[in-house]
Amino acid sequence: MDWPRENIGINERDFKKVFSFSSQLADPDPKESTLETIYTDERWEEWMDKKLPPPDSLTPGLILVLARRIDPPSLSMQFSGCSAEEEQGLKYEKATPLNKGGDRSVRNLPFSPKVFKLMSKNLYIHGSIARAISRSDVPHFSRAEIEVELEGRSRHPAYVMLTAGNIVYNCRSTNTWEADLALTVTHFPRSGLTYAVLFGCPKSVEDEVIKRLSYPGIEFSYPLLLPGIFAELERDRHLRIVEDYMSNIEEKIFELDYQLPVEQQIRSANVEVRNKEKRAQWLDTAYLKNSLVTWNAQLFKMTKHAEELRDTLFAPYEGRLSSPDNGDIADVGFNARKHLPIKLECHSECENPCKGSSSPDGKFETNIGRKEIESRNRRMRMCGVKIDNRLRSIIEEYEDKIRECTMRLDGMAMATQWVWLHFSSYTATSRLTLAMTLLTLGIWYYVSRREKQQAQRNLGSQEDSYA
Repeated sequence: MDWPRENIGINERDFKKVFSFSSQLADPDPKESTLETIYTDERWEEWMDKKLPPPDSLTPGLILVLARRIDPPSLSMQFSGCSAEEEQGLKYEKATPLNKGGDRSVRNLPFSPKVFKLMSKNLYIHGSIARAISRSDVPHFSRAEIEVELEGRSRHPAYVMLTAGNIVYNCRSTNTWEADLALTVTHFPRSGLTYAVLFGCPKSVEDEVIKRLSYPGIEFSYPLLLPGIFAELERDRHLRIVEDYMSNIEEKIFELDYQLPVEQQIRSANVEVRNKEKRAQWLDTAYLKNSLVTWNAQLFKMTKHAEELRDTLFAPYEGRLSSPDNGDIADVGFNARKHLPIKLECHSECENPCKGSSSPDGKFETNIGRKEIESRNRRMRMCGVKIDNRLRSIIEEYEDKIRECTMRLDGMAMATQWVWLHFSSYTATSRLTLAMTLLTLGIWYYVSRREKQQAQRNLGSQEDSYA
């Protein structure tokens, strides 16, 4: 079966089938919005070899690669300067059609195949992102727990560790409309380190993501941080789309209220075109409503996972692990043994000294006390509560937009029914008038023929009498 595999990297079949590549130089911008811009294979290799921290570094943090969209959408997105808690929507420089999706531009990567293969290995990209990107017309959020075997590195040549309980997230927005995105996240709970790649970023989205990550109080090592930002970006996109669709369908409803006389409608050459446009707008709005319902279900899955993180990975201190090897490591929740840094194998030829104390048997042991773990978990729980509350607010907002779509769809159906009843009434009246006319003509023809026959009989009688 096609379940999440216990490995890292894109398999060769998905690598050739799903993605396309084009190494391009990022456009220079006077307003610096990224921490580091990399545009050559050599610099990518240098960055991944020398600057990319390994997951066994025991240093929490976030490594995020923003893969710029090769073909920027005609939809010019300008985000407001509000915080994530403020209720402001997305602004656009000019009105553009919002229903021109399907180009699957998220698949087009600004890397060479060689760089992306290295990136999928060094950033621990899970192969399930290929399936999420392929389902381009369906919004999607998923999470899986996998085990990853870390191979030896140049700085720690014989450093091998099997990390269990690592969390993989995949997010995908529908490409029915422009400016769709895809996100993959791999989180290592033992070190608190997160690797992520955001696909299909226009420049405005890059600026918005960096701005949100610069807000005070952000916990970069919280696993659900980037999926939460992804939900904010998708909310901004959906708000503008809903407003545009609501205006269009209301315009069609008003057109139904001010119809030409039925006689002119029947003779009009454009009536079929107008009816086709109304049907198309009704179907587009119905599809938008279904998409909002589907994405709202994905947001609900995020809130459930936030509760799961609060009750398991970041649960309050409840005791100590009974293992003799880990007597000083606190139990932070369900199955905590696999989420905490325990004894790790270290080679004697490490270039840099290992952090922590070395036991007599030569094994490297981390020193994490109860207070430090509880302090970190408390910060993670507070961050999780904020993200959970914000996601619930977004869900309520989506429910309101779904009700607006339902109201417009029902209003258009009712207006169409009224017009149909009026047209049917006119048709019935016309048919009745025509029937009465035909009946009158029939009676007149019948009476005229009877009179003619009677006159002929009378004439014949007169001729007989003369004879």
